[in-house]
Amino acid sequence: MHRETWNRNSMTKRSRKPVGGKHLLIDRLHETVREHPDSIVLAKVNNRLRSLHEIVDANARIEWIRLESPEGRRSYQQTLCLILLRAAEELFPEKKLLIDHSLGKGLYCQLLNEEPCTDRIIGEIKNQMLEIISANEPVIPESDACPDDKTTRTNKNIIRRAGLLPYRCGNTIACMNYPLLPLTGWLKTFDLRPREPGMILCLPDEENINVLPPFENQEKLFQVFHEYGRWLDILGIETPEDINRAIQTGEIGDLVKIAEGLHEKKIAYIADEIQSGRKERRIILIAGPSSSGKTTFIKRLEIQLRVNGMRPMAISLDDYFLDRDKTPRDKEGNPDFESLRAIDVERFNRDLEDLLAGGEVRLPRFDFVAGKSMHGGLSRLAPGEPVLIEGLHGLNDALTPDIPQEHKYKIYVSALTQLNLMPHLRIPTSDVRLLRRLIRGFKFRGHHAEATLTQWQLVRMGEEKYIFPFQEDADVIFNSSIVYELNVLRTLTAPLLEAVPEDHDCFPEAERILRLLFAFDPITPDEVPRNSILREYIGDSAFRY
Repeated sequence: MHRETWNRNSMTKRSRKPVGGKHLLIDRLHETVREHPDSIVLAKVNNRLRSLHEIVDANARIEWIRLESPEGRRSYQQTLCLILLRAAEELFPEKKLLIDHSLGKGLYCQLLNEEPCTDRIIGEIKNQMLEIISANEPVIPESDACPDDKTTRTNKNIIRRAGLLPYRCGNTIACMNYPLLPLTGWLKTFDLRPREPGMILCLPDEENINVLPPFENQEKLFQVFHEYGRWLDILGIETPEDINRAIQTGEIGDLVKIAEGLHEKKIAYIADEIQSGRKERRIILIAGPSSSGKTTFIKRLEIQLRVNGMRPMAISLDDYFLDRDKTPRDKEGNPDFESLRAIDVERFNRDLEDLLAGGEVRLPRFDFVAGKSMHGGLSRLAPGEPVLIEGLHGLNDALTPDIPQEHKYKIYVSALTQLNLMPHLRIPTSDVRLLRRLIRGFKFRGHHAEATLTQWQLVRMGEEKYIFPFQEDADVIFNSSIVYELNVLRTLTAPLLEAVPEDHDCFPEAERILRLLFAFDPITPDEVPRNSILREYIGDSAFRY
């Protein structure tokens, strides 16, 4: 990819002027970095992420951030969203752009109050974006700028509470929750393609920012997102302020009951589906990314199956881990616990075959402290009954290569959040799962927030490799997202994030997530039913894990 040549004048023409003892970051960059300064897009100033247009003290501690870093990629994505917003505003000023949710390797977007986006509309927006990018215009933070008069009181509350910072590009001002790239000319790799009723903003490949990955339609995931979105519309919930209002008016108890009732209804539906095909499909495979609520989902599914007169057996793939000294290694020589090769696939299939044949099987139990497979109790599956199998590789047919597809029923579980801070500012689904993992790690494993935040990137890499490629193979997708959970998680996780030392490597990420949480009024865990999926993480569950 050819990048715009470093142009100090274009970067400074709209920047604020420094006063005595202070410097513009772009000036410091020009003065101090000799090797490839054009790949630097952000800076950590005293361990806080900042735009290159920011003014800093002369003695500030600065770490330069390059485009290829995780921080640079996040900034790339948010800057691209701002350019899309500007292009849509310039072409269709009467329409509101909604950047709704991730889909495949992109973001699903929609022009509200507009019939399905036509190829013509999408082409016009894309061409407008390309013009803005080719002009290599500055993208400048303006802390004293105000969004236009259309900004509602609700949005102003979110801007204040979540610490959003207005950025200006041309005549467009939008509040963002992450520092943006300094120039539009960096945004060389993107595409805009139709996806009725909206469009997909296609993002660069995770490993090579110069390349667009192949497009994945992900129809099943799309339908789950939109079903949940329609449900939120019925409840009148678009932003955190709508939930906060329910707290302030004393209606949060009803919202909790409705949210949990939706889960129960979906689980009962899945149980009915399993019962209707029980003669052919006795192998129920459940998978999903980290902190999706798979364990509680299975326990509640077992109950609904028993309501239907069935007697299922549950098996965790974690109990089939190889002894730790036999765990395969990744390219860096670290144990690769998330690889299918870390599972004793041969023993698992042998046990499964014996169970389905009515035999008595001594199932293994993995001792995570000792790192060894231990003998468990004897088990027998009742004739004609289903076996529920939960684990990372549940949807991967390489786990069960000898079982015909018609004998399998695959369930994908994930927390598919559908809330936005503002129409153009979505809440990533992974942030909710990270917060669940953070409080569980603290309460049950003694992990401080720093440990969970540091490990999270590796967890996400494993999900991209071992889980997400198989999600569209599921027969049904269960959305474990709970509309009120960020209000509860704020109560429990904010103190943990606030305790992250300012000099720790993960402090900028802790600060980002804290700002997200501050958009939500806290509510106590007492509001959460004991059979809720959320209890798997916050404790005091009615189930034993």
